[in-house]
Amino acid sequence: MFRRFFKNRGSSIIRISKDAYSSGQIESKLWLCREMEKRLNQKEEQTIWILGGWVGLLPFLLLSRENLNIKIIRSFDLDPAYEQTAHLINENWNWRNQQFQAETVDCNNLDYKNVSDSIKPGVIINTSVEHFHSKKWFFNIPSGKMVAIQSCNLKHPNHICCAQSVDDLKKQFPFTELLYSGTLDFNYPTNSFSRYMLIGRK
Repeated sequence: MFRRFFKNRGSSIIRISKDAYSSGQIESKLWLCREMEKRLNQKEEQTIWILGGWVGLLPFLLLSRENLNIKIIRSFDLDPAYEQTAHLINENWNWRNQQFQAETVDCNNLDYKNVSDSIKPGVIINTSVEHFHSKKWFFNIPSGKMVAIQSCNLKHPNHICCAQSVDDLKKQFPFTELLYSGTLDFNYPTNSFSRYMLIGRK
C-alpha cells in the first residue's frame, strides 16, 4: 500500500508514492475541496498554506478545479524527497508566476508572524494530522485563521495521532468556530477505515 517508486528525470530523481494516488487519498482530498469551496468567498483572493503537503496532490486539485480565487499556495513537508515531486506535479502553476511553491520544513516551526504580507496565509490546511508527532503546529496557528484538518482511524506504523471519531478529533483540536465536521467511510475488501474532517476558525 505504501510502496514508493523512483523515476529518473534528467540528472534528478523524482520520488513518487503509489499511495498518494489511491482512491482513499483522492476521495478524501476531493471531499475537502468541495467543502472548502462552499465556505470560502470565491471572489476573495486566497493565500493557502498546506502542512504535510506530501507530493502536492491537494494543491493540484484545488488549483485545477478553478472554483476558488487562489493567489498563492505554499506546501510544507518534513520529507525533502517530496519537494521536487510537488513542484513537478504543480509545474503549471509554478513556472510562470510561482503561484505554487513547495518547501521542506518542520511544520511545527512555521513562523506566521515574521512573514511577508504577500504570502501570509488566510487558510491553513492539514490533511495528514495522523502523521504528526506533536500538536504544536496547530497551536502555533494564529487565532481567527480558517483551518481545515483531516485525520483517520486507520492503524499503521506511521500513524501517530489518529482519531477514533469526529468527536475525538474535535477534542484534540479545539476550534473557536466550527463550520463543518464530517466522516467519510472507506470499505475495501481487505480493510476498512474512516477519515474525519473539521473546517472552521481556530
